[in-house]
Amino acid sequence: MHALIIFSVLCCTANLGTAEDDLKPCETMTRLIEERLMKKNPRIMDGPERPQCDQDGKFLPKQCLSFTGACWCSKPDGSVLPDTMTYNDGPLECCLDVYRQSEEIVKNNPGIQDGPWFPKCADDGNWMPEQCYGFTGDCWCVDSRGNSLPGRFDIDTGKVSCQ
Repeated sequence: MHALIIFSVLCCTANLGTAEDDLKPCETMTRLIEERLMKKNPRIMDGPERPQCDQDGKFLPKQCLSFTGACWCSKPDGSVLPDTMTYNDGPLECCLDVYRQSEEIVKNNPGIQDGPWFPKCADDGNWMPEQCYGFTGDCWCVDSRGNSLPGRFDIDTGKVSCQ
């Protein structure tokens, strides 16, 4: 838990991504951890956890601490998305992670007909309450972790109400 707190404090208090070093936020976070914690605390055995970054230097949507098993969904700025923390208590589906996986499927299968389902994600990376499968028009409601919830079908609009 201490590593998550350190990770979150650095994430949200640091000036991420300056013009002089031209690093992406995730790369900057990694550098800050190495410079501020590792150099000042040489007795740390394995060192603090570093954020997981993609090939473009952005935070991966799902972050995990290997030594505790804690995982959470990450906002694009690397901070923790509320209500997504899990401690070895089952799989965690992060909206932006599922979206990226769908993009990879399309990229690697250019002739795909129906294609994968692309979730609707909010700007902060959270799940939008109403999800729809574009090819069939079927819609359903989800919670903050992407789990299906009962929705109310509105006969007048022909849509699901997720309020």
